[in-house]
Amino acid sequence: MGGERLILCYNGKSFPSVSVTGGRCAQMCEHCRGRHLSGMTATETLDSLLAEARRTKASGGSGLLISGGADTGGRVPVADHADAIGRIVSEGLEVNVHAGFIDREEAERLVRSGVTRFSVDVHQDREIIRDFMHLDKEPEDYGRLIDTIREAGGIPVPHITLGFGEKDLFLSLRLLESKGMKDIIVLALVPTPGTVTEGSTMNEDAVAGAIMMMSATGFSVTLGCMRDRTLRGLEIKCIQAGARRIANPSAGTVRWAEENGFSVETDPRCCCMGI
Repeated sequence: MGGERLILCYNGKSFPSVSVTGGRCAQMCEHCRGRHLSGMTATETLDSLLAEARRTKASGGSGLLISGGADTGGRVPVADHADAIGRIVSEGLEVNVHAGFIDREEAERLVRSGVTRFSVDVHQDREIIRDFMHLDKEPEDYGRLIDTIREAGGIPVPHITLGFGEKDLFLSLRLLESKGMKDIIVLALVPTPGTVTEGSTMNEDAVAGAIMMMSATGFSVTLGCMRDRTLRGLEIKCIQAGARRIANPSAGTVRWAEENGFSVETDPRCCCMGI
């Protein structure tokens, strides 16, 4: 492992996450129920979105992750703010969007505004899509979304969340292979009050084992933001399993990586931006 490159991404204040719907979400996935929106800055108006961008720029930040709650069709109304995004990009900030199921016109509007990265959640198990995501979608719709973003000139960045079962995982990886996509952001379900995950957490070895499998089959894995931070050994196990990018690692993980000969680099941006 000596000398291998390890990229540590620190978004935090330098690349804050904002919600264009505040705390509102109509989709209400079983594992979230809108709870995770509370960790984002609410920017429901044009003025509030631009003000957050100005604060980020003034503090030396590099960009924004623009997301929010989805409607019942899985669409986040990010494209409605395309003009504001254009102004944000023109002032030197980068933008990653989590826009959900958008159409070609919306994707093109966002690309014209300066968006390059589109975070895309990927699921392929029909039962998960219907019963957990509450979406009237087919597995094929996820592939169509990837194609739509690419055809519009954007870069889709696939996110796979561990904890939804082997079927969803393996079929999702098969879809990404069919699209020639080798860069993956890996997330893991976290215990969230008021949801089906309350009081439960994923096993560290299960997460690391999945990452080892992905790495061994040619995927480049980033350990993303959503994971249980009480699992103290998770980050190191994931590096040992093959992850070479980590979002917001602990100080202990950084020390371990340096002590074990990794060539550590830092990136003050959302982990999607280097893909």
